[in-house]
Amino acid sequence: MQTDLSLDLLIVDDHKLVLSGMCSLLSDNPLVNSITAAGTGEEAVALAEQKTFGAVLMDLRLPGINGVEASRQMLAHNPELPIIILAGKLENDDVRALLAAGVRGYITKGCDAQEMIQAIRTVVHGEQHMSADVAKDFAFDLLNGTPANPFDELTPREREIADELIDGKRNRRIAEQFFISEKTVSTHRTRAFQKLGVSTTAELVRLALRHGVARAD
Repeated sequence: MQTDLSLDLLIVDDHKLVLSGMCSLLSDNPLVNSITAAGTGEEAVALAEQKTFGAVLMDLRLPGINGVEASRQMLAHNPELPIIILAGKLENDDVRALLAAGVRGYITKGCDAQEMIQAIRTVVHGEQHMSADVAKDFAFDLLNGTPANPFDELTPREREIADELIDGKRNRRIAEQFFISEKTVSTHRTRAFQKLGVSTTAELVRLALRHGVARAD
């Protein structure tokens, strides 16, 4: 891993003004050696496969694959890659999915430049950084008894679809069973996969086994 004095950063955001602002903010900092910019999750994943970055600063909401899925794919290629997710608001189910994927940093777009720099330094040294407001919301959520099992974050229909997928059924068969269209099944499947931080049925099954998930019925 590179030292924190000469990092090659990858910054990912689909808003050109925001992307330009972050690049400008960080370009003169002594910890930065170079900055590569990307506008989509797919582009970021491709770049991370071509070059080793010291850290990644990435928006959560991206066109195409989102920050959760992009992080998962990057970390599958390089498990030690320090990734910081930046979002207007990080929902607790997003945080759970990101934690499961192995993301180390979580900051909101309301943070100042000092916190952004500190977050980069922290994750590069193998530690985790979470903005105070994100940490507080997540802690309150746990204290209020929200289950840590990610399957409990699914809607009833998403859970039904997940159950059938775990049983090995395909979209067409599930659509016939619930008298809905294949497109509707695909939509619920996509949302469930995003919440769970998985991208294939095989990963879904492994996650279900890890959490001891049985069928809802």
